[in-house]
Amino acid sequence: MDFSAGRPCPHTRPNLHRRWQGPHRGNSAGFTLIELIVVVVIVGIFAAMAIPSFSYMIHKSAVTASSNELYDLLQYSRAEAVTRGTRVTIQAPGGASGAWNGNVTVTYASGAAATSVTLRQIGTSGFQTGISIATAVGSLVFTSTGTVSSAACFALSHSTDNKVATQYIGVQASGRITAPSTVKPGEC
Repeated sequence: MDFSAGRPCPHTRPNLHRRWQGPHRGNSAGFTLIELIVVVVIVGIFAAMAIPSFSYMIHKSAVTASSNELYDLLQYSRAEAVTRGTRVTIQAPGGASGAWNGNVTVTYASGAAATSVTLRQIGTSGFQTGISIATAVGSLVFTSTGTVSSAACFALSHSTDNKVATQYIGVQASGRITAPSTVKPGEC
């Protein structure tokens, strides 16, 4: 071989066209099936841990929303009684003490004939699904001074999830309504 041309020996120069390819032939791009299965299993484990917490959060939110809705309705009833200078009644469907989940209405007697006028109504489905309301009264009547004849207590809980804390709303004889809380007020 003639090395005088200035070119190195073909056996000693690097081959620039050949890359190191590792244990596999060709370029590898993307995930292998095993890597994909591992990722799916890990995501499944995290989802299995999160689902019970998620359903608890939904149930807790339903109890909170329903207790806030009932609290607002009680406040509205008292305010309307004072504003209109007449008795305003908030009543469960049929006046039953344990059935506050249906068609709850706020009414007042209007005119000499004492015609009942509906001010506000929660539809036939009532409060949030799965909410149970325990109380000893079927209706509350707020007078023109904002008082009620006797104190009342409402206990709102989720019917299928015992982990969710019960929310209590108290109505004092003076008409004061305690905000929803997990602590029982004196009226309970």
